[in-house]
Amino acid sequence: MTEKKSKTLIKFAFIGLLIFNFSFLSAQIKYKKIETDKFSIELPATWTNDVNYMFFQLMSLAPGDTCCGDFREFITVSSDGQPKKNVDDFYQTEKKYIKEGAKDMHKLKVIDEGIMDLNGMKTNYLTYAFNYKGYFWYGRDYYTGIDLDENTFKEFNLVEKDYFFYHNNKGYMLRCTAKDSNFKTFEPLFDTVAKSFRFK
Repeated sequence: MTEKKSKTLIKFAFIGLLIFNFSFLSAQIKYKKIETDKFSIELPATWTNDVNYMFFQLMSLAPGDTCCGDFREFITVSSDGQPKKNVDDFYQTEKKYIKEGAKDMHKLKVIDEGIMDLNGMKTNYLTYAFNYKGYFWYGRDYYTGIDLDENTFKEFNLVEKDYFFYHNNKGYMLRCTAKDSNFKTFEPLFDTVAKSFRFK
């Protein structure tokens, strides 16, 4: 066997192993159904799941410490509450906001975007990478009122996958955020959560 063929076989074997591991890990995760007055969604049972968390209609936070501004993977659901014509109207509006916010999301790069059908609903999605330097607020940290020293801020390379839904003239965004090094591991979980999203 030539060296080139050997490297190709190893490459495909590695890709196959990654796909298997992602599928296996996703299948092993237990989910918990969360209900709000507008929708239901299934979120990882071991994550901290809060309804009406700050300005989000829902937030789900991966296990870990909330101290010192460190990053933890998270999922949120939000809506601007403004009437929209359709899902495309909502998607284009939010996409514009994301790009305008790029000053806080350095090196913003769109990785993928498109349309999918989830539970009979036309759903737009947008996946993008960016560099963020700052502080992540989780629960108890948010209300400490401590003046933070920007020199101590940490830098993170993140990937977000946003799913855009439309119901009763309003848009809803399911946002899933992970470190870029972990995103491919978490993406099957994010897709499973998106598939569980249902309006009442």
